[in-house]
Amino acid sequence: MSLLTRTLLPLALACALLGGCSGSTAGSSAAGEPAAGSNGKVTDSGALPAQTTETKTGGVVPQSPVIIDTKEIIRSATMTLVVPDENQAATRLRAIATGHGGVVTTENVVSGGEKSYYATSTIVLSVPADQLDGALTDIAAIGEVTLRTIESSDVTAQVADVDSRIKTMRESVARMQELLTRAGSVAEIAQVESELTARESNLESLLAQQKALAQRVAQSPITVTLTRVAIVEPTPVPETGFFAGLKTGWHALKVFGAGFLTVLGTLLPFLVLMALIGAPVFWLVRRRTAAQTKAAAPSSAPSGSTTAE
Repeated sequence: MSLLTRTLLPLALACALLGGCSGSTAGSSAAGEPAAGSNGKVTDSGALPAQTTETKTGGVVPQSPVIIDTKEIIRSATMTLVVPDENQAATRLRAIATGHGGVVTTENVVSGGEKSYYATSTIVLSVPADQLDGALTDIAAIGEVTLRTIESSDVTAQVADVDSRIKTMRESVARMQELLTRAGSVAEIAQVESELTARESNLESLLAQQKALAQRVAQSPITVTLTRVAIVEPTPVPETGFFAGLKTGWHALKVFGAGFLTVLGTLLPFLVLMALIGAPVFWLVRRRTAAQTKAAAPSSAPSGSTTAE
């Protein structure tokens, strides 16, 4: 081997070794670190990986956040009105409910008599949610508003949760129905049918919750309390003079006569009963007394004559 060969061969081997080390270092950097932009910052594509969840079958299903476009709001209102006539007010409330596409769900009206001035009447209307403000304006025109309350409840998250659970449960029911067609033995069929029945029951319950929430969002109840206007009567002026005294005396006589006849009518049955029982007793006592008097008369006469002699 020549001197040139002995000199160049070690240099070539050293260059090859240095090239391999540089390539492996660059590869490890590319595999272990996220890609950087021109300014040296990490890009978002590698910083936040998508969230995934593993299913029972071993597959991976990506889960994306649920975006809610509209709000689901439950609204209700309460009003108290002072009206001169609760029957007329109730009639107008029924017309208002019908005019706004709603109905009267509860009606408890107290009318007539002295108690109507102190009692309250309650009427509950149910109107579409978009008609609530208009219905309240019309109701306020019936009488004097003494109380008005509007309550709102945001059930957007609850509605979204129920909808998501319904979707998941329907998919679960579909999978169980598919497994039922593949079941071979009787034990497998019974187990799958039991699971399928439980999932169908849960699905029906969720559907009922979804329907109830939808109705509460779509319809707004209005509770209207009606109170009667108190009529203040003027204080009567006392009458004086002869005719006033005659009128007062005649009224007193009528009151006394009515009271006397009332007492007499109350005691009359007892007096009749006492007469029926006491008359025979009185007759027997009187007869016995008379008999004793006659028996004692002859014995007393001789003794009297002897004394005279």
